[in-house]
Amino acid sequence: MTGGMDMLRSMLLGAALVFWPALVVDSARSQAVVSTGESFVQVTLLPGRAEAGGVRMAGLVLDVKPGWKTYWRNPGAAGIPPDFDWSGSRNLGAVEVFWPRPSFFESFGLTTLGYSGRVVFPVRLAPERPDQAMEINLDIALGVCREVCVLEEISVEMRIEPGAPDAGAELVAMAEAAVPRQGAEMGLTGATCRISGAGAKRRFDAMLDFTQALRDPVVILEGPALTWF
Repeated sequence: MTGGMDMLRSMLLGAALVFWPALVVDSARSQAVVSTGESFVQVTLLPGRAEAGGVRMAGLVLDVKPGWKTYWRNPGAAGIPPDFDWSGSRNLGAVEVFWPRPSFFESFGLTTLGYSGRVVFPVRLAPERPDQAMEINLDIALGVCREVCVLEEISVEMRIEPGAPDAGAELVAMAEAAVPRQGAEMGLTGATCRISGAGAKRRFDAMLDFTQALRDPVVILEGPALTWF
C-alpha cells in the first residue's frame, strides 16, 4: 500500500517505543468487567478560558484512585475506551475533546494505553447562541482497571454564562501541551505503507519521511473500530 499519508494517522509521542506489531481484530476483551458499587474515579468539569464567539476551552478532569487506570481512546490490546455523551446539554453547538499523551501499561501480558492518577482532557465547547449560557450535561462511561475492570457511569453538569471569568485555565493549558501532535506538524512529508500476511494476523510496515530528526519518537497507528496495531 503506497501513498499512506491519508491512511496513516501519525501521533508522535514523547516515549522511547515504536509499534510495528501485527494487526489483530479484537472481538473479545481479555479483562472482565464487573460492578462493585464503588467508584474509583472522580470527574470534574472546569470552565477553563474564554475564547472568541463564546467558545470555551474547558477541562474535563479525571482523578483515578492509586493503583487503578483508565484508557486512551484506542486502548490497545485490552481495555475499555471512554465514551462521552454530550447530548443532554443545552445551547452546545459543537464539542471537541483532545486526548493528552497516554502512558503504556502491561495488562495480563498485553500492552495497553491509558492514564493513571490525574488526567485533564482539554475540551472545546462552542455555543449555538453566544449570548446565552451553555448548560453542559455530560454522561461518561469508562473502564477503570486494576486486576479487573469496572465499568463506571458518571454524570457531571456545569453552567457557563456568557463572559464568565476564566477558571482552571492554567491546568487546561498544561493539558493542551501534552496533546500529541499530528505527523505533518512534526515534519512528516511522506509515508509508504504495506500490509502483509493473511487471515486474522497481519504485519503492518511503514516508512516515514520527516524533514527533521526526531528524539525518541512513538508512532501510534489508529484503524477502524475493533482493530488495533
